[in-house]
Amino acid sequence: MSERIVPSSVDPSNVDPNATSSPARPVARPGHVRAAGLLLAAGATAWAASTVIVGDKIKDGIHDLDTITGMVFVAGLLAFVRLVAVTRGAGDGWTRIIPHGLLVVLAGAFLLNALSFGYARHDDFPLPLMILDACWPLGQLGMLVLGVVIAVKGRYRGALRWLPLLAGAWFPVTMAADLAGGSAVSVYVSAAWLLGMHAHLGVRLAARPAL
Repeated sequence: MSERIVPSSVDPSNVDPNATSSPARPVARPGHVRAAGLLLAAGATAWAASTVIVGDKIKDGIHDLDTITGMVFVAGLLAFVRLVAVTRGAGDGWTRIIPHGLLVVLAGAFLLNALSFGYARHDDFPLPLMILDACWPLGQLGMLVLGVVIAVKGRYRGALRWLPLLAGAWFPVTMAADLAGGSAVSVYVSAAWLLGMHAHLGVRLAARPAL
């Protein structure tokens, strides 16, 4: 048996002895990114339109239009959060669990909407649905936490680094608008925020599917 030694083209003087190799960050397929972006943009746009159409009537009970478009919106959030989990946008440490936990909570919010058909008001929910009802505010607060982590970690560049944080601020912004101007104001603030942040993020992902 013979052995042949091939000289290395690496200059030893340029090698940092303290450097350690790190695995490359996973990259999502462009088709998956584009599909998630389109779903996020469509869901946010549909729910924004629904909130304006339904308006103050949402306080009177459950409306099918709001329920259906809310499901599409949550489906878009699920698609985006899954992209974050796949591409490790929340980092490689313990923060990696944030998108995975958020997927569970958002799935609960989606399930709540799916099971709410046939009920006139939220007060009519049985105990299991009342428990699931908590997934909506928890999911939105989770989106804010995820947005903060994405911005801090800086795995994404440009607007994609900051838009998730701004989108995650939808819940506190809408609550602040409701306290300041009532539901008539918060409805339009909510719709504008959904279009300007969530739909904007979705369009960017669809147009440039690189995370």
